[in-house]
Amino acid sequence: MLFQEATRRGIPQDAEIRRQVRELEERLSIQALLAQEEKAAPAPTEAEARAFYEGHLERFAQPERLRLARAWVMVPPGSARPAWEQARQRAESLRKRLLAGEPVAKVAAAGDGPERARGGEWGLLARGEFGNPELEKAALALNRPGAVSAVVEDATGVGVLVLQERRPARVPPFEEVREAVAGQMAPGAQRRVFEQLLTRLRAASSVQLGDGTGSPAGTPDKKP
Repeated sequence: MLFQEATRRGIPQDAEIRRQVRELEERLSIQALLAQEEKAAPAPTEAEARAFYEGHLERFAQPERLRLARAWVMVPPGSARPAWEQARQRAESLRKRLLAGEPVAKVAAAGDGPERARGGEWGLLARGEFGNPELEKAALALNRPGAVSAVVEDATGVGVLVLQERRPARVPPFEEVREAVAGQMAPGAQRRVFEQLLTRLRAASSVQLGDGTGSPAGTPDKKP
């Protein structure tokens, strides 16, 4: 109904509206054209994918990662210092239980962090992914599975970290990152499709802009 009313008033014939419609039509048409060209382009061969992988190993390298568990005591935002001190006392108690050999899952369940429902499992983290320098420093200092950190805190509360596993830095084999390789190659393939299409269109345009005989511009006619 609204469009009908706009049409009745002649709004679609407004010069600015028509200009925007033409621009949108051009943009969508170009996107559809490029999508067709990309779909028709051959996928990279196994050899090409492996060559790309070998030439860009640094893109697929994985840093050292630490699999950590955590026993955590949450502190509500805006809490006064006494609440933090009480939480630290609870965290110290959890740490003593861990050092005494109690299972991580059991100790984590006595806390109130989100990991309590996961058996204490906190996650697999690399340097720079902790979001808190104190937690990162404490985690990186753990040198063997089962090692327990000192009590640490962040904006959410207080607790202790337990190292479950250290996974050394590595470059995974090609078979393991095949999909990632394809994803890394995609932008280059799209650029090539675009450039090849432009080259073909320019060549065709050069022929069409000739002297009307089908010869490129500047090519003399052949006399019989």
